[in-house]
Amino acid sequence: MAQDSLVLINGRVIVVKSVDLKDYTIAYRKMDGKSRLKTIDPERVFSIRYRDGSEKVIYTSDSMDTEDFKPEEMRMFILGEQDAHKFYRNNLNKGFGLAFGAGGSLLGFYGLAVAPLYGSIVGAFSPNMEKQKVSDKNLILNPNYREGYERKARDRKIRNGVISGLIGFVAGSVIFNLIY
Repeated sequence: MAQDSLVLINGRVIVVKSVDLKDYTIAYRKMDGKSRLKTIDPERVFSIRYRDGSEKVIYTSDSMDTEDFKPEEMRMFILGEQDAHKFYRNNLNKGFGLAFGAGGSLLGFYGLAVAPLYGSIVGAFSPNMEKQKVSDKNLILNPNYREGYERKARDRKIRNGVISGLIGFVAGSVIFNLIY
């Protein structure tokens, strides 16, 4: 059964039962059975896809900012974010985060800084796009798609590095306290 959906700038898609575009807000009801009316700022929304297949693009670029994406460039950027969310996996990053966090637990309280530091260092590097799994290899040639993919991948690397580092810190603290 086709439904309306909101495509957000961050790549997320919210499937909605109904959507209403007002002056400075977008009101919608989610499909989860709770019919509470929610609102969202239109600046967070790229477009509204209606159940009949039509689409209303909400995003507008700033004409005074030459660096701002045009709507079609933003569409490619969002597609890159969505593909990175769908395909990008880096389990080695999580393993190293656990190891660094556990090692940082030897430093006591100061070891808490290891996880954010590790996440920041790892997140500074973009993935090699030629080795990444994507929905269409031809999209890698589009700089806006690449930028969206790399941004989402770096965000994921930072988040996973910090979370796994903190888990490693807690596990290491417990284990080292039991041993000593």
